[in-house]
Amino acid sequence: MNIRVKTREQCMKSHMKLDTKVEMQGRRKTCAQKANTTQRRSSGDRKLALQQDVDKLKKKLRHEENVHRALERAINRPLGALPRLPPYLPPSTLELLAEVAVLEEEVVRLEEQVVQCRQGLYQEAVSISSSKKEIQHSTNSMAEHPVRNPMKDNSKSSEGKENKSCANSTRINDKKPQIVSSPVKKSPVKKRLDPLKTQVDCRVKIDQETAELRNRVDPNQKTLECDNPNRISENIVKCLSSIILRMRIHDRCEESENYDPYTICSRLEKRDIGPYKHLFSVDASSINTNHKAFPPILLHRLKFLFRKLASVDLQGLTHQEKLAFWINIYNSCMMNAFLEHGVPEGPEMVVALMQKAILNVGGHILTAITIEHFILRLPYHSKYTFSGGAKCEGVTVRSKFGLELSEPLVTFALSCGSWSSPAVRVYTATQVETELEAAKKDYLQAAVGIASSTRKLVIPKLLDWYLLDFAKDFESLLDWICLQLPDELGKEAMSCLERGRSEPVSQLAQFVPYDFSFRYLLHR
Repeated sequence: MNIRVKTREQCMKSHMKLDTKVEMQGRRKTCAQKANTTQRRSSGDRKLALQQDVDKLKKKLRHEENVHRALERAINRPLGALPRLPPYLPPSTLELLAEVAVLEEEVVRLEEQVVQCRQGLYQEAVSISSSKKEIQHSTNSMAEHPVRNPMKDNSKSSEGKENKSCANSTRINDKKPQIVSSPVKKSPVKKRLDPLKTQVDCRVKIDQETAELRNRVDPNQKTLECDNPNRISENIVKCLSSIILRMRIHDRCEESENYDPYTICSRLEKRDIGPYKHLFSVDASSINTNHKAFPPILLHRLKFLFRKLASVDLQGLTHQEKLAFWINIYNSCMMNAFLEHGVPEGPEMVVALMQKAILNVGGHILTAITIEHFILRLPYHSKYTFSGGAKCEGVTVRSKFGLELSEPLVTFALSCGSWSSPAVRVYTATQVETELEAAKKDYLQAAVGIASSTRKLVIPKLLDWYLLDFAKDFESLLDWICLQLPDELGKEAMSCLERGRSEPVSQLAQFVPYDFSFRYLLHR
């Protein structure tokens, strides 16, 4: 009986162990399945999260690209047109773009005012020069033809021929001490030449020079055919200078070894004026306007060069190449205008001729004023383009041909053919910076002086017009000028300024009025 009970208990225990094992295995399988399911769900969630992050980044990138395009359109828009700004730009960006647009408009307006002020200065200087000449002319006329008393004329009419001749001789003798000399001495008094002898000598000299030019030009015709813009501009200046030099009747350098072009030594103390004393001078009193006297080979060469200039390609020029090219073209434009329209009769005609002076450069008709004030003097900016109007055309030319960086030293290189202009020389692309520096020093040495009586610095008006190109104020300009002068003259100028520091700055120097009378200073 006990054995059966024990057997049953053992069987029941074994069945229970078996059930427990089965249950444990089932639980393990369930846990494994749950773990697999959880792992699959977590990996899916991670993928979904990553995909959402990628979508957000793509959306942000598209937004940034749209903002970039909107800013690019706003910055590169034509000047004068309102920028189209999308609403999704940040408020600070919208405000900044509006301020930039207003500032751009203001800068262009101020640049146009600068051009107008400079032209006004030219006109004012011309009117002052003309008024002085008219006053001088009227004074000379009164001295040469004094007002006579009609009662005396009636009494003299009853006298004989001897009394009349005596009165006439007395009147002629009275003229001499009453003649008023010009305040600016321009050229020494020359002996009167025999017209026939002058023409014969001039004809012989021109024939000889023409033969020499044929021998010299023909071998170099391949060089002239070069399409290099700088070479073309250099050859044009050389050709025009040769033509103008052959228009002279007198050789200024043969008359005086120390020529004083700005009469600094005659008005002030004598000193060395540097390389300007060796220049050729061509003015209205020493020029032969007979076009038949021009060597035909020079005229043919000039026409050939102008045809090359009209088809020149100015793309890809460096800053130095542009600078040298446009300086040469400006000087060529003015010299060619004098050949086409003749020597101006008065100073005011020189300024008027600047509007008529035109050249075809690469298919664009440009005036001398446009070249100076929109290409050489004002800085380049690509988006300053207008439509319609003369000033808008000038700004368009500046955007196409203008210099990337302004160069103040062009003041000493541009010659408009007036008495106070600097000398004309050829500027090359490889040496333009050195040549401009030399032009500055040579001009200042010849045009700046020290008054022996007042010990003031005598400065050309040209430096007053473009003062801000070289200094921030008048006092700084005086210091700058002293540093540019030769050693001895610079030290003397500095000592004058040091002695006058107690005086107002305006009392330390005086300006020489700008003279618009026709003259060219040319290098040999």
